[in-house]
Amino acid sequence: MTVMSQLDHYTGRGHHVTLISPYPYHYYSGMGPGLLSGIYKPEEVRFHVQKMVEDRGGVFVRDTVVRVDPKQRALFLNSGKQVHYDVASFNVGSHVPVRSAPVSDSNVYTAKPVQNLSKARQAILESAKGEKLRLVVVGGGPSALEISGNLWRLVHDNGITAMISLLAGRKLLSPFPQKLRRLAMDSFTQRGIEVIEGVRVGRIGSGNAFLEDGRGYPFDFLFLAWGIRPPTLFEESGLAVGKDGGLLVDNYLRSVASPEIFGGGDCISLQGRHLDKVGVYAVRQNPILYHNLLAALEGGKMKRFDTSEVYLLLFNLGDGKAIFSRKGWIWYGRFNFLLKDYIDRRFMRKFQVSGELS
Repeated sequence: MTVMSQLDHYTGRGHHVTLISPYPYHYYSGMGPGLLSGIYKPEEVRFHVQKMVEDRGGVFVRDTVVRVDPKQRALFLNSGKQVHYDVASFNVGSHVPVRSAPVSDSNVYTAKPVQNLSKARQAILESAKGEKLRLVVVGGGPSALEISGNLWRLVHDNGITAMISLLAGRKLLSPFPQKLRRLAMDSFTQRGIEVIEGVRVGRIGSGNAFLEDGRGYPFDFLFLAWGIRPPTLFEESGLAVGKDGGLLVDNYLRSVASPEIFGGGDCISLQGRHLDKVGVYAVRQNPILYHNLLAALEGGKMKRFDTSEVYLLLFNLGDGKAIFSRKGWIWYGRFNFLLKDYIDRRFMRKFQVSGELS
């Protein structure tokens, strides 16, 4: 976002900049669960990246990159077009993999792209006709936690009768401290949100999430939040990738094999250091990418990305409260949600420079 919001610093120096994206808007994932519950409106959680780029002298191409040829320095697009580059930066995020459990139902929504949650909200509101809805979330991490809690907010605020079930895999929030898990479980128990551990979904179809033991779990709407992976673009293009398939980059966020290629966010793997898939890293990488892309174009000195700083976690549980976790300090309350809301809105204000709210 730093690069796009200050794109005139590039174009003003004679550089030609092209943004390739399948969507004119980019949604901020940190506020996605609140979009589902109705805490936030769509215009409050997205950036008009097409306008942002075009207003600053860049070119917007509504398309998707399907292959990269680093030798030719060419990007091959879904439309069949090619775009050549001197320097390229990939910030293509991640996706929820579905190949491990085939999906054949229409009322199944993945946690990403974030705009899926807005579509799901509308579909649930349109389907609520007095009958009890069965809402199922699959996943055991923070995304599944926040989606479940914000589904409760959605049905609670709109007088919808629903049973919310979280199929949490082996264990809900298994990598996190026991205190954090207990606070989350207690919150869900008090609100009647069912948490089922020790189960694994193998197939989805005919209105059922079929567990690996053959049992079917019926649903009206199902949300897949069982983890994220970088796109297969990098591996299929023969670029150097990490274990998860993310673009393998050095401490300058530069491809280890193709130094004219950079990347940030969920789509990269940092060489020699595992990075959790949390938004705070993408935010911190923003100014580094802004500086290093310009340095790559003009022969300047690059800045290193520092991963040493401890980061804050705030989980929006949908009840006007959040769980705070940092350096072993863990608690649950209303102030934590107000803090998260303040941080998120401040971030949005900084980069909503293209009339998103007007």
